[in-house]
Amino acid sequence: MSESNNNSNNNGGGRGGRGGGSGRGRGRGGGRGRGGRSNNRGPQKHEGDADGAGGPMNKRPRRNNNNNQSKSDQTCRVYDKDGACPRGDDCRFKHVLSAGDAPMTMEVDNDNNNDAPMMMMQQQQQQPAPVVSSSSNGEQAATGTKKHITDQRFGDLPVSVHTKRAMAEVFKYEFMTVVQAETVHGILQGSDTLARAKTGTGKTLAFLIPAVDILSKSPLQNRNDISCLVLSPTRELAFQIQTEAESLTKFHSNIRSVAIVGGTTIGKDHRALKISTQILVATPGRLLDHLQNYGLAQRLHKMQVLIFDECDQLLDQGFRPDLEKILKLVEPSRQNRQTLLFSATMPNSIKEIANTAMKKDYNYIDTVGDDEEQTHLHVQQDLLVTTQEKQMHAMERILSEHTNSNPAYKVIVFFTTARLTGFMADMFNSQSAKLGYSVLEIHSRKSQSVRQKASDKFRTARNAVLFSSDVSARGMDYPDVSFVLQVGITERAQYIHRLGRTARAGKAGKGALLVADYEENWMRKQLNDLPLKNTQVPAATNKCIDDAIAQVSRNTELKASAEQAYRAWLGFYNGHGRKVGWSKDDLVQYANQWAKDVGLKDQPSIQRKTVGKMGLKGVRGLKLE
Repeated sequence: MSESNNNSNNNGGGRGGRGGGSGRGRGRGGGRGRGGRSNNRGPQKHEGDADGAGGPMNKRPRRNNNNNQSKSDQTCRVYDKDGACPRGDDCRFKHVLSAGDAPMTMEVDNDNNNDAPMMMMQQQQQQPAPVVSSSSNGEQAATGTKKHITDQRFGDLPVSVHTKRAMAEVFKYEFMTVVQAETVHGILQGSDTLARAKTGTGKTLAFLIPAVDILSKSPLQNRNDISCLVLSPTRELAFQIQTEAESLTKFHSNIRSVAIVGGTTIGKDHRALKISTQILVATPGRLLDHLQNYGLAQRLHKMQVLIFDECDQLLDQGFRPDLEKILKLVEPSRQNRQTLLFSATMPNSIKEIANTAMKKDYNYIDTVGDDEEQTHLHVQQDLLVTTQEKQMHAMERILSEHTNSNPAYKVIVFFTTARLTGFMADMFNSQSAKLGYSVLEIHSRKSQSVRQKASDKFRTARNAVLFSSDVSARGMDYPDVSFVLQVGITERAQYIHRLGRTARAGKAGKGALLVADYEENWMRKQLNDLPLKNTQVPAATNKCIDDAIAQVSRNTELKASAEQAYRAWLGFYNGHGRKVGWSKDDLVQYANQWAKDVGLKDQPSIQRKTVGKMGLKGVRGLKLE
């Protein structure tokens, strides 16, 4: 899944390419002609990243190798540089961002830290063809999902003709989902709204349609002011929302959307925000940085719409202090703005945020209801227990059974850490020829552009297996996921969030939890009210996992991946040792055994300062660097 670019990357030349390398053309820092090398070498790749980081700085629209290419197929250099073009839809060049145009940095091994530093593309590529929506009314075309579609038409809504045209021509949706039908009308009446809505049921459009209508009917006089702010818990979801906003406003010439998220260069945000922006989608950490340090708060003082999406996830990830600071900084807009809050669950903390952010007479709309079972109550769920030594073998058997018995399989496997996700993907992909499938991987150790490519490929594939950490647990909408496998100990809420990736919008799906024997008691207590079925691990099908384990100490890349996973495994269970009844000595003993189980002949070393931070100083069995 490597990135491709017709211009330049860290290995290419290309006219005007930033990065060095061999190739035809002129490098920015010098070197000319075939084989010329630029003195200004682009940033180097980090381990684990599949694409380089050199970015285009071309002086004119780039051309593909096709000499007969029309002007409309050329790339707009203004859009590529700034993430926006003042000409909008009137521009005669394609609005496409190239991948990897800024250096990448590594983030900590914690995918719940969705605002940690890591480079990503400012926007997804804008395609002229109809998009696949995260709020996916695409289930209209699927069988067995009629209960999620109403007989209410988008064309009958009292909204702008430009919005109706986008729904008909871009999204190609005629009828609203239940969530949209129950929320859009109330929001259009102007009241603050707290809505309980499950993920994958169309809620993104449920808040974007009214927001766009407000902006189109009552545009702010000062073009520097931002009219609508959408807060998202994750970078992926932020870009997904912004992509939908672009599609919805395709025929609105005066509405432009921008996404700003943690991990991108702040300068790119500044360039994008220089142009008049009506809809801003942001993750809390990056937004707070702009509000406190770069004067963005002033531009939001006349904000007309404030939206919290996946608010329970915002709070689950520890963003509450940031949210409270953000609300204080945009306080001048409170009396005149409309505030919308969407959440799949409704704990007391959500209501506390609602009371702080909303007017006292806000509307509460429950699109779930007490009578409708949540996914985690009605979907088939299996509990499988194995020894630590045989856990990888059990994974292979479970996946083989599902992929062999389902002609149209789409599987997501969740792991406890990003490093473990990457290592397991490396192991399975080393045996892909024997397994009959390759594994896609998404986790925080991959650059955002690589993660986006994997996400897009999985979303559109008929058959696919995706290994993921918790970056895909909430918000992202993957259609037709047939099976979710969770490996290792987890919290109840996270288990339910992950399981929610399957059986969406009325479609079929199943889940399974694979735990080591020492994790069983804790997980049974956490999930004692869920319909978990005790299931035996399927019989062995082949010896490919044994072959992969045998390669670990001989293969440099597999060995390095295994050593990194060992350190992450030790760190993860150091924080969960009490749940499985371990002392510090037990933890180290199990970790060292895990290293042997996955094929490492030599125990990996750990930095002394890391051992100190983990509270393991003086514990026997650790190999110190």
